[in-house]
Order: sequence, then C-alpha cells, then structure tokens
Amino acid sequence: MNRDQKYRNQENPAPHSGQLLTTYFKEKRTRKSALARVLNRRPDTIYGYEKNSTIQTAILWELCHALQYNFFADIAAQLPASYATKSALTTQADKIAQLEQEISTLNREKNLLLEALKKA
Repeated sequence: MNRDQKYRNQENPAPHSGQLLTTYFKEKRTRKSALARVLNRRPDTIYGYEKNSTIQTAILWELCHALQYNFFADIAAQLPASYATKSALTTQADKIAQLEQEISTLNREKNLLLEALKKA
C-alpha cells in the first residue's frame, strides 16, 4: 500500500500546510529570505515548507514565533466546532462550578424566606 494513500483520510483531508504558509506569505508580503535568516535556515528550506503538504509541529511552532502568527488557530478553525478543546472543557467546568455555587446561594435564600414567612 502506498504510504500517501494509507494516511490520507478522504472524508476529512488534512489542510495543506504549505498552502497555509503560502497564503500567509502573500497576504503579509513576507520575504522568505528574511524569514530564513531569522530561523537560521537556508531560503531553499523555507521554499520547501511551502511545497510540502505536511509540516512537523516543531517547525510550525518556530514559524509561529518567528512570524508572530498562530497557524495552529488557522488549522483548528477548519475543524468542526463540535470538537472539544482543553480550553472549552475548562470553561465548561468553570461554568458548572459557578452555577452550582449559585444554586446553593439561591437555596439558602429560599430557606431564609420560608422561615421568615413562617414567623410572620
């Protein structure tokens, strides 16, 4: 079996990393030679990143820092909104804790009001 076919998911194809970079370079008018100097790489290496359909996470991480742009967010934006993230789970847990605290406060207030009505 061909390696490319084995790892290619036809239903949900992975975004082409090189195209993400090329789009960014065109929109921001980034000089690849200057980027290569910042990353301490040859300009041919940067051109190679554009041609490849995939890129290693560590390299993309370096590009994010060098360009001060979050390519991971662009990739994440292409995933369905229903997919959970760590921050979303944390936010949901915080929301649940806040609501539970609010419920206990409301229950205390309700009990105080019921006692006040019984005395009156």
